Amino acid sequence: MSEHRSVSEHRSREPRRSRPSSWVAAFVLLTLVLSYWHTGIDAGALFDEQGWQSFSEMLGGLTSPDLSRTFLARIGTLALESLLIGLLGTAMAIVLAIGLAIASARLPQLAHDPARTRAQTFGGALIRACARAVLACFRAIPEILWAFLFVRIFGLGPAPAVFAIAITFSGTVGKLFAELIESIDPLPAQRLRAAGASRVAVFLYGVLPLVRKQWVAYALFRLECAIRSASILGVVGAGGLGMEIDLSIRYFQYDKLATALLAVLAYVLVLEAISHVLRKTRPLVSVACMALGALAGILWIRIPWSELFNPTSLDQLRTFLSGFSSLTSDGGFLWTATKLAMITVSMAWVSTVVAAAVALLLAPMAITRFTIRGYLQDAPEGRGLGRWAFLAVLVPARTSLQVARALPELVWALLFILWVGPGVTAGVLALTVHTVGILGRLYSDVLEETEPGPPRALEAMGAGPVARYVYGVLPQSMPRILAFTLFRFEVNVRAAAMVGFVGAGGLGDALHTAISLFHMRDLASLLVLTLCLVLLVDTIGDHVRARVLRGSR
Repeated sequence: MSEHRSVSEHRSREPRRSRPSSWVAAFVLLTLVLSYWHTGIDAGALFDEQGWQSFSEMLGGLTSPDLSRTFLARIGTLALESLLIGLLGTAMAIVLAIGLAIASARLPQLAHDPARTRAQTFGGALIRACARAVLACFRAIPEILWAFLFVRIFGLGPAPAVFAIAITFSGTVGKLFAELIESIDPLPAQRLRAAGASRVAVFLYGVLPLVRKQWVAYALFRLECAIRSASILGVVGAGGLGMEIDLSIRYFQYDKLATALLAVLAYVLVLEAISHVLRKTRPLVSVACMALGALAGILWIRIPWSELFNPTSLDQLRTFLSGFSSLTSDGGFLWTATKLAMITVSMAWVSTVVAAAVALLLAPMAITRFTIRGYLQDAPEGRGLGRWAFLAVLVPARTSLQVARALPELVWALLFILWVGPGVTAGVLALTVHTVGILGRLYSDVLEETEPGPPRALEAMGAGPVARYVYGVLPQSMPRILAFTLFRFEVNVRAAAMVGFVGAGGLGDALHTAISLFHMRDLASLLVLTLCLVLLVDTIGDHVRARVLRGSR
């Protein structure tokens, strides 16, 4: 009787549990359709006769790269420059991020410290608010805009790219570092505090040991992203391979473009392999390698630090800040900017949803446990024709994901602009392709880290790879997959503004026009709007992501 009652209760709970999932799916589908309509994406442009002709010309050049000795030497020099820009920029970003993260994080073990006076509590809250505001400002403005501004101060060269990466990435890294501090187990720090340890000692011995591995792992991931960014910031004159990529596209030299893109792909893949090895070593080894790379960057790039405070630089800074003292009040301009901001969000949403759907299909194909291996310990790896069939799936899936994420969004945007022309369609396609690569890797990591018990039981009963994935792995992985997808949407909002900088629609197009024409009031208004947009999306995303993860627990 009790067993019958428990089964009935289980059945009665099932509809209530599945109803939220149905509502979420319906919401995602509805918003996807509305965003697609709102942005005015023209998917048919991919199959337009003129577009196909441009694509054929580009493909013909990309399949025959320029391998002359002189050009390869130039590409090698620029690739090394991009690598060192990324290393030095990331090292500076991490130093900034650690300080801002400590200032902005509320240590859980010290949130209600009775030894603190009311003035100290108020001062701490004020410092946290200021640090969080700085982090928000740093990550809200795309690095390409920072690079453009620093080019006006330093002139052409790699130095603007270093500062642009340092500022933008410190905002992103600092936010995550602060979240990791606030999510640790507070018990070790509470015991230290109860024993009379100072706040510095509490952080060094009760907080840092719990977060340092995660800090290092995320820093290595951001290093890969920084080097990808360094390879494209040259489109605004900030050194590295981006300068050659921009010139090759501008003059339709697709053979040279192919060589530059192959160089980007090669060193990004090598860096991913090195990063994978470093994640398995002690954190101190990764820190030492990054420090050596930053030192090499300082010696190679020779940043003109003195020019930061010379009269010309200060005049440029005053001119830039003058726009914030008198923001534009033109109603027509503000309405147009608001519509562009809405289009930017729609671009990010469409690209994220479509990329997530594609990544959910490709990620399991890129994992050996779903292809040539299984979950049973005594199960042999696939052999014969079956093994080759699985490898025919595994290798293309991994390769496509690596290529998609190796090339930055701006490179994809420039390529799609050649194919379908400038506008929103090129921007959405660029964001989608790059996001497929990023989410595919993140999803693969999540799928490999799931509890092996359920899929192992299904495999023991004779279930195939698809059944193991759908019924044994995906249900327990879905909360983290959703959390990563939401976080990527937040990133894509900023990326959508960045691809617009090269003519791929959204707010970036207006930002580029304002800064090119020296309309500082318009530029300041657009930056304030971008900041508000990013803060709004981040706040909503943080809330939804926290609920998703809390619900999974």
